[in-house]
Amino acid sequence: MTITQQLQTIVGSRLLENEPMSKHTNFRIGGPAKWFVEVRSVEELQNVLAVASENGLATFVFGGGSNLLASDLGFDGIVIKIAMRTYDIQGTRVRADAGVLSSALARATGNAGLKGLTWAVSLPGTVGGGVRGNAGCFGGEMRDHCTSVLVHRNESLVEMGKDELKFGYRESAIKHSNDIILSATFDLEEGDARELKSELDDKLMKRKISQPLDAGSAGCMFKNYEINT
Repeated sequence: MTITQQLQTIVGSRLLENEPMSKHTNFRIGGPAKWFVEVRSVEELQNVLAVASENGLATFVFGGGSNLLASDLGFDGIVIKIAMRTYDIQGTRVRADAGVLSSALARATGNAGLKGLTWAVSLPGTVGGGVRGNAGCFGGEMRDHCTSVLVHRNESLVEMGKDELKFGYRESAIKHSNDIILSATFDLEEGDARELKSELDDKLMKRKISQPLDAGSAGCMFKNYEINT
């Protein structure tokens, strides 16, 4: 079988050839990916990676397309979009797949009366990308409540604890590895659902007022500094 046929066997119609990356980045730039696949399970991801390895093809894995500058020259390999999008709330513990939108998780947990992620309601991108770069805004960061991450590493699934993640300002250990985030676990706190809903709406309105959300954007451009007075 050709590479195209092998990939179609795995993801079916979720394979696109010569797909413009400009359709998948918040900055709306980027040339064609020779093969663009959307994976919706760990098994699909592993099978696509196996095809790439067997055929000596480069891969690029991404989530929501924010904070991403894609070359106009395109990508001569397989671009893999992580599209696992389920989450589970058990008490104050939340497990979310890497492809879940950060904003959706913030809204869901807030509506469930859990506080800790309301700051992310206006955050672009996915949980996986957010954890990888320790995304943050409105005084909150992913590291505040992320306790562990499940990653794909060298054909194995590995659970990483918070100490191993080595979170820093827009940093994590994963950012400097070939690990692929599959899911993340957060320990949140009980709160009042009505108050949290108001907080969610307030933060979303502040974002809409201060930034043109319908314009192309690469995400945050400037570093936030803490000033002690």
